[in-house]
Amino acid sequence: MISLRRNDKIIIIVGVIILLVAGIGVALYSSPNVKTPFITQTTWTTYSVSWRTVDDSLPQITDLHASKGSPLSTIIRIDQTNLKSISFRLKWVDDKALLRRFGLDTLTLDVTTPLNKTISDSGTSAKKTKAGDFTINISILPTPPQINSIQANNTAEAGAMLQSLFKDDSWSGKPINATVSVKIGEHFPFKFRDKGNGFTLDVNYSYYTYAIQENITGTGLDGLSDDLSLDNDTSWTPPYMSMIIGTGCGRYI
Repeated sequence: MISLRRNDKIIIIVGVIILLVAGIGVALYSSPNVKTPFITQTTWTTYSVSWRTVDDSLPQITDLHASKGSPLSTIIRIDQTNLKSISFRLKWVDDKALLRRFGLDTLTLDVTTPLNKTISDSGTSAKKTKAGDFTINISILPTPPQINSIQANNTAEAGAMLQSLFKDDSWSGKPINATVSVKIGEHFPFKFRDKGNGFTLDVNYSYYTYAIQENITGTGLDGLSDDLSLDNDTSWTPPYMSMIIGTGCGRYI
């Protein structure tokens, strides 16, 4: 029988104590509960979008007079977004034409847009009636938006999304300058008695509006939730003590 030296006994005893302390520490250790994120679902609705054109007008501009050599300008504003088109109709009656056939006046309308573009047209008083009438048409958005459906949580949200996606306000509330000038048709000596013409101006416009209708309801992924349930806890703690006894170590292989 081999007798152990005193130092060897001390080393063995210390090793056994260390092993026991390590085993107790491993046995008492419990792994932290790790929350496993799960994906929640949110309900969305697909709304069908239909577009229509609305016609409207400004109050008629009356009691205006364009004098020869002195054009008359007026500022027009249309407080409406998503304009499709605007029309400017100039009407007048020549008050000095000789025998309703001679010396008929010619009126010119110049429309300067908020984009600093000028569109012009002219017309001459008609014989017998002495009336003049012509229209300047300006196209702004000739076709409606190509948005036929939109997904949102409710109708209000769908409307807000459409407003953010489509809102043309390049003309809304901006100054439009309409200038009317007159060219006297009378010749000497009758031209001195013709001071110009009164006129009226009609401004009509159309704009786009939309209607939304609920179409399809479905579910979509809404990311990860932090409010996690632990009812189905499947965590597992290995049998550390049995592993120490069986393998001599506390690591799971």
